[in-house]
Amino acid sequence: MNCLEFRRQLAIEPRSAQADFVAHRAACSRCADAQQRALGFEQALGRALAVPAPPQLADSILLAQATAEQQRIRRMRRNGLLALAASTLLAVGLGVQTHASPLAKLAVKHLNKEAFVLGLSTPIADDDVRKAFAENGVTLGRVPSGVSFVYCCPVGDYHSVHVVMPEADGAVTVLYLNEHAVDARLQTKQDGWQVRAVPLAHGTLVLLAHGAGQFDRVEADWRAVLETSA
Repeated sequence: MNCLEFRRQLAIEPRSAQADFVAHRAACSRCADAQQRALGFEQALGRALAVPAPPQLADSILLAQATAEQQRIRRMRRNGLLALAASTLLAVGLGVQTHASPLAKLAVKHLNKEAFVLGLSTPIADDDVRKAFAENGVTLGRVPSGVSFVYCCPVGDYHSVHVVMPEADGAVTVLYLNEHAVDARLQTKQDGWQVRAVPLAHGTLVLLAHGAGQFDRVEADWRAVLETSA
């Protein structure tokens, strides 16, 4: 094996054990040095690829994507609300009567638009939850454990705080509509989602999930927090 053949084999298999490859390396110091450099580069590359990913990297990426999507949705909603206001004025001018959608339908429509946040599972800080409720004029003391997402969202014409709570049998979405109380407790099924609306002293608690198995516990947690809030 000559030097050219050795370098070709080195590019293909730096650790080749072929007899003529080994024999040439022993006889040619320049080719032996070339192999050492190739093996050193291979080791450095291996160390670079072996760097462990930061903890919760996937959740961090999902949260960043959720935040960007929320900002995009808010811009779209702002433009949509302007268009809705204009169409409402036109309808009134023409004498056309419009009717608001039922709360369950509005809640499910909102959830379907933002279903991507149901995949978030890492608990967020209690202070982040308190800040979101404070934006709607609600001061929380204790925060129920296990909240993985919170954001202030309009649901139809209502101001709400949108919360996600991961559960073993599927995430439960919690919407708190401040200063809007339904007349009576409601539990229904809408477009494949279980929906429960609970009237509270200063608003309405809405729970949504594919199954209602965790509704009683989640309702009790949030009722205890919201009915003692300032």
